[in-house]
Amino acid sequence: MRNDKFILKINNIKSGFTIVELMIVIVMMTIMAAITYVTYDNWERNAITTQIKSDLNGASSAMENARNFSDSGYPEVIPTTFSNSEGVSFSGGGSFDGESFCINGSSSKDTSIKHYISSFTREATAGVCGGLSPLSTPTIATGSSPRHIIMPVDGTSLYVINEGSNTISMYSRNTTTGALTALGTPTIATGSAPRGIAISPDGTSVYATNFSSNTISMYSRNTTTGALTALGTPTIATGTGPRGINVSPDGSSVYAVGYSSNTISMYSRNTTTGALTALGTPTIATGSNPMTVVISPDNESVYATNYGSDTISMYSRNTTTGALTTLGTPTVSTLDCPHTIVVSSDGTSVYASNYCSTSISLYSRNASTGILSAYTPATISAGTGPVGVGITADGASVYVANYGAANIGMYSRNH
Repeated sequence: MRNDKFILKINNIKSGFTIVELMIVIVMMTIMAAITYVTYDNWERNAITTQIKSDLNGASSAMENARNFSDSGYPEVIPTTFSNSEGVSFSGGGSFDGESFCINGSSSKDTSIKHYISSFTREATAGVCGGLSPLSTPTIATGSSPRHIIMPVDGTSLYVINEGSNTISMYSRNTTTGALTALGTPTIATGSAPRGIAISPDGTSVYATNFSSNTISMYSRNTTTGALTALGTPTIATGTGPRGINVSPDGSSVYAVGYSSNTISMYSRNTTTGALTALGTPTIATGSNPMTVVISPDNESVYATNYGSDTISMYSRNTTTGALTTLGTPTVSTLDCPHTIVVSSDGTSVYASNYCSTSISLYSRNASTGILSAYTPATISAGTGPVGVGITADGASVYVANYGAANIGMYSRNH
């Protein structure tokens, strides 16, 4: 009888989990696994970050030590006296002038973790050299339809031309934080539809091209406050539809392209007052619809992009008078719709953005003759609608603003 009761009790015991119980167990196990994974992942990322930062601090110390025992400043590469940890890699180094350094650090264990250290930060910081971060106050008001920005070499001021409101907005710049503050008198009037702006190398003069009024507005600049004042004779005539404008590196000449007149207007510049005077022969022909103009660092060559004829016009420059002379080979071909042109600081290379063909044209420059010759290959791909082109002072990097793609193309340069 007792055995029968025992068997009956055993038969009444449940032999497994219900579906609900199984689901609860599976959910709990999943949560526990996720917590374990996240905890481990965070631990691993922290360990990688710590190693990168430690190596960057070591590399920074090596750079400082090298500078202390050198007359040429920071070395361009990290000294071999420092060895990075396994899996950690560096890029960057000292600037070409030895005045600063910036080093990027990353790890092959997790390439998404990036830190850098520089002679300015003095400690390893998340991000990369040259990366951008919005300021605490990220924007400041301008006039209507701002187009172009210029700054003097000392970086104490910033100016923006406002095509829609026919003004230049003027700001002082905090050279430590980069923050801008509108001047007490925040704007100054231009002519109609300003399109281009330039500042003299000595920072004492500012010029703006007025597309619809066919003039250049001329201003003196207070180098202490940054305020602009229109000259007694506030404007000077240009060709039709002036756009790009530039001041020669020696400060003695100014050139402005006439988009509709297919010319470059040439001016001598009074280096004391900043006033411009048209040369005896005031213009020289370009191709169709010139967009921008640039002067070589040695002051001997001038180049203009011809948006409508897909060429670059090439000129020699008289360094005494500023007069231009078309070269025997007057143009070099680009791809469709060349927009902006720049010359490297060593004067050996020229680059032009081709707005309609999503490319950059590349040229070598003969320093004796000024003639441009296409490199092989002659172009490199860009994003949609490349417009602005910039090149670093050390000649190591080229950047392109892709208007249609809403991004910046970044290129290293063999030099």
